[in-house]
Amino acid sequence: MDHHKVFSTNIFVLDNFLTESVYIGIKKYIELLWKERTPVSKWQSTPDLHTKPAFGPFVNLILDSTKEILKALDYQETHIEITDMWATVLKPGEMHMPHTHSNNFLSGVYYVYSDKAAGITFVDPRAQASVLIPRRKKVSNSNSNLLVYNSNPNRTIIFPSWLQHWVSENKSTNNRISIAWNIQLKGQVGEHLELQSANFG
Repeated sequence: MDHHKVFSTNIFVLDNFLTESVYIGIKKYIELLWKERTPVSKWQSTPDLHTKPAFGPFVNLILDSTKEILKALDYQETHIEITDMWATVLKPGEMHMPHTHSNNFLSGVYYVYSDKAAGITFVDPRAQASVLIPRRKKVSNSNSNLLVYNSNPNRTIIFPSWLQHWVSENKSTNNRISIAWNIQLKGQVGEHLELQSANFG
């Protein structure tokens, strides 16, 4: 029989994302922000890290990787920009509740430091798919309504901004340090002939 997988949700994983020199530079920058912080739970930086010179090589890698993703998905070449970028430090015992990243097209996370004790969990966006779940011989992407990706250091994960996700409790004795960002399309989206187009300036 033919097996058609349709209406896919695309998640992209890029390991060994940064060279050592770029990694060391952004890690030092975040550690400095962390030292100067006002003590709060689930500390997050301001969402403008993409404008900082120290993040220039990191930003370029993200934009280049996103263009490759759009190409792989057969979208027309378009202008993209990072709308927000922020660092997060989860101390032991902290977590992030389920959420999405509204008003953007793609989102991503990069793990500066984590010992895999608090990965990212994605939820199947098809609510109806959870109505009946057969017993599984083995867990796979094709038969799961929750998928967990390890928070490996120097790993980047890029996913649709509308995809609900959360971060489980950090059960490590160490802080979990990550950088997240959102990307939006600029210019025309959709097709005029389909009467469903728009132009994002």
